[in-house]
Amino acid sequence: MPANRPVYLGPVALLVLPLLAVFVARTSLADEAVQRPLWTTSKITGSPEPPPPLKQVLRYPKLKFDQPLYIELDPAKQRLWVITRDAKVFSLCDEPDVEAGDLFVDLKDVFKQLSPHPTAARVNTAYGLAFHPDYPKVPVCWLTYTMVDGQRGTHLEDGTRLSRFHVTFDDNGVPRCNVSSEKVLIAWAEGGHNGACLCFGPDGYLYVSAGDADVPNPPDPRRAGQDVTNVLSTVLRIDVNPTDDGPLYRIPPDNPFAANTSTASRNAPSSKADADVASALTYSREEALPEIWAYGFRNPWKMNFGPDGQLWVGDVGWEMYEMIYNVKPGGNYGWSVMEGPQSVIPDAKRGPTPILPPAVAYSHTEGASITGGFVYQGTKFPELRGKYIFGDYETRRIWAATITPHDDGRADTLENLTDLVSPSVRIVAFGEDSEGELLLLHFSEGTVYELQRNEQAGEPTSFPKRLSETGLFADIKTKTPAAGLVPFKINADMWRDGATATDRWLGLAHDEAIEVLPAPRRQADSIRLENMHFPDDSVLAQNIAVSDESGSDVLVETQVLHFDGTAWNGYSYVWNAEQTDAQLAPAAGVELSLAELGDFPQHRRWTVHSRSECMRCHNTWAGGPLAFTIPQLDVRDDHGSTSNQIERLKTAGLLSGDILNDSERLAAAWPPITDPTDETADVAARARAYLSVNCSHCHQNGAGGTATIDLRHIPKLDDMKTVGATPMQGVFQIAGGAIVAAGQPSKSVLLYRTACCGRGRMPHIGSREVDVEGVKLLRKWIASMDEDSASEIAPSLASTSAALELVAELDDGSLSATDRERWLVKAREAPPEIRNLFTRFQPFEYRQQLNRQLDPEMLLAINGDAARGATLFADKRNQCITCHRIGQQGGQIGPALDDVGKRLKPHEILTSILEPSKKIDPKFAAWTALTTEGQVHSGLLTERTDTKVALRNAKGDDVQIPREDLEELIQQTTSLMPDRLLNDLSDEQIADLLSYLVSPTTDVQP
Repeated sequence: MPANRPVYLGPVALLVLPLLAVFVARTSLADEAVQRPLWTTSKITGSPEPPPPLKQVLRYPKLKFDQPLYIELDPAKQRLWVITRDAKVFSLCDEPDVEAGDLFVDLKDVFKQLSPHPTAARVNTAYGLAFHPDYPKVPVCWLTYTMVDGQRGTHLEDGTRLSRFHVTFDDNGVPRCNVSSEKVLIAWAEGGHNGACLCFGPDGYLYVSAGDADVPNPPDPRRAGQDVTNVLSTVLRIDVNPTDDGPLYRIPPDNPFAANTSTASRNAPSSKADADVASALTYSREEALPEIWAYGFRNPWKMNFGPDGQLWVGDVGWEMYEMIYNVKPGGNYGWSVMEGPQSVIPDAKRGPTPILPPAVAYSHTEGASITGGFVYQGTKFPELRGKYIFGDYETRRIWAATITPHDDGRADTLENLTDLVSPSVRIVAFGEDSEGELLLLHFSEGTVYELQRNEQAGEPTSFPKRLSETGLFADIKTKTPAAGLVPFKINADMWRDGATATDRWLGLAHDEAIEVLPAPRRQADSIRLENMHFPDDSVLAQNIAVSDESGSDVLVETQVLHFDGTAWNGYSYVWNAEQTDAQLAPAAGVELSLAELGDFPQHRRWTVHSRSECMRCHNTWAGGPLAFTIPQLDVRDDHGSTSNQIERLKTAGLLSGDILNDSERLAAAWPPITDPTDETADVAARARAYLSVNCSHCHQNGAGGTATIDLRHIPKLDDMKTVGATPMQGVFQIAGGAIVAAGQPSKSVLLYRTACCGRGRMPHIGSREVDVEGVKLLRKWIASMDEDSASEIAPSLASTSAALELVAELDDGSLSATDRERWLVKAREAPPEIRNLFTRFQPFEYRQQLNRQLDPEMLLAINGDAARGATLFADKRNQCITCHRIGQQGGQIGPALDDVGKRLKPHEILTSILEPSKKIDPKFAAWTALTTEGQVHSGLLTERTDTKVALRNAKGDDVQIPREDLEELIQQTTSLMPDRLLNDLSDEQIADLLSYLVSPTTDVQP
């Protein structure tokens, strides 16, 4: 890849991204060992956000537990109850000077007195506690706890118990557990993600949560999430019996699957769901356990009822999202087909009811482990009354959300999330006191906090609003850095849509060095990984410039990464047209017209991304900054020097750590990364480096990419899990496609994703333009893996693989102008997966039309003409009638639309067209079949038996594939209906079409 890549004139998107981790350098440190001057001018500390409205204060200053998990007030409001991780249950009076809780039971200590288990060796932990609604008049409680096998690492398939116990009282009235009274109601698998939360509903029934009982990766290995034949991944609802007369519980008659005869006494879950069930694509309602109230949860962590009787459940996510659900009877909440709004295992066998969306889902830029909360009913904060309060265990943030009801049958949603406090309490559980005020349980400290007004709320902060105020520059107009800022360079830079980082600097505000670690480690009391330990208020920064029409560099933003002592936070400063100063960008980001900054075309845009998007790349699992790393810094200095940058940074007192004294150990732990543009280097090393700096911040374990691959340059090739691996998120009609098909670039989905535009493009954020030289490098690397296996595919539009070959010819410039124009015209009519490969070559006007943003509110406000809409529907160029039938006309690939105006409201019809993949009826899901001969067929699955599979393709033809010829059958995450289907129509035509669909079809026919 040449270093001077062309600057593309399409829209440019850059976020404070993978390499915002750093501030750029044209010069290097002097070769001689000179002690660095201190950076004394820094004003970057704290946060630009004003102090939050509330603060967290210790409720019981003298009280402390060992890793508490649960806090609850009993129904009589007499005592608070706390469960700790070591399976102890305590009760205490709600008094400010309380010093200790009274032990109710130590389940580890009384293990031998519990109901015997044939192989269990001990109690592991306890999770949930619920008292009879008439407690203490009815002195009974229910507990959930887990047991483990005597063999280390062996989980019990019935190791999680829901048990009933009687409560006794000593002479002082202190409650104690009658261990010998235990009755086990239900048992299910233990092994992580246990859920095991309990609460009584206003209906008097007991609600019990259960997780998928397994490891995080691979996701849901038991395929428990959608399997309604067992307890896992569910919320159960049962009518418990507090006495020994009759059964321990009954099935409420209005449970969604109450008619079924199977019960949860069939405790052992099924093994991993059969991946190829011939008779059904989903579990039937008749198979479901009658105890199930809802299902499809990963690890439901804390649930409670609001004052209106609605159930709210927090569900801990996997790679990308954390969710809160407003749970409805029979509700399917997606796992592991979905993780909130994100597809995970789309071809998994599904539950018997449609997947429902979360009330709210926040990404792992905001948090990493949700803790469900309460609908606030206290009186101290009237502005919060009726809002749902919840938090995140890892980031320690606590939010208030407005509950928004819907009158169209949808569950309530949560909106307008507001941070309530400065993060400090590692919130593992919320509780309520007798006045309805919230209690916050701090897992790490073992303490209980309450909320109070923050006297400093809303006061302006001293965080610099202008770049000239940051202390980064001695002279902002001449771009002269302040004394003490250290310039540095890196081995491998990322692709920025043709923009460049012109200067990088490191700023240490204190006389401390950065400690280089021998391996990644977690920060104290946190899930955050760090590869280096930085002093508080460390700053990394870089200038980002775009070349204008004259070839001059124009500064668009300066990106700053600030370490506040706990976490890294990204900020952008947007340069003015005079290039004399830059303004702090708003938290939500901003879109710039480059024509206002320099000699750029009017249509050229630049996106300064939001601060949360910055942290999508600089995430918890990436280990800190992405460019200021040992692999990146391991480079020789400028001007022909023989010294290494790492050695000089160490000598200058900037880097420390024992591993720096052993070069071989350092290289083994943190191997240098290759410059992808160095054409003298090994092609595999270059390609791996390219993937590492552009993709690995998401695509490594835990970092948010749904594909379980590792694109860092460090792992061995086999450990990347890419070569020969089946893509989890679609193959784009590539016959025999793999993530990386050795020796066959045109069958490699990784290459397709980097070469295309639109749906399927990678990366999703930070870049909109295809890196032509990067694509060529990846193609060369894949081809070099196994040159003997390379297949000759003629360039054409006949298939995705053939289209990738045609794209290579366009990039090489080997086509004549006539052939180029001919292919591009034909590509506009090609299927989306092929058309998206050629979008970047099309004229600007075409791309502008294709990418125009439609305004639903404006479209709905236009009075359309149903008769004209009928004509548009019947026009095969618009593809409506090809797939959908009204009356006796049209195809049968999608649902019939005769009564769509009765079933859906106008805004719902429009949304289903604008966002066809947002909600897909399983009956009309897209499937892709790969035959043993390498043929690919896609369409609606119309038949699936022991002997054959039948798909109805986009032309309406039924394709039958014998079972013996079927290599693979995958359900796709995207709809058969193409995206941007309406973009070729005018706003008035869209309104006409919508009017026709809403109108009674007997009045107007296509």
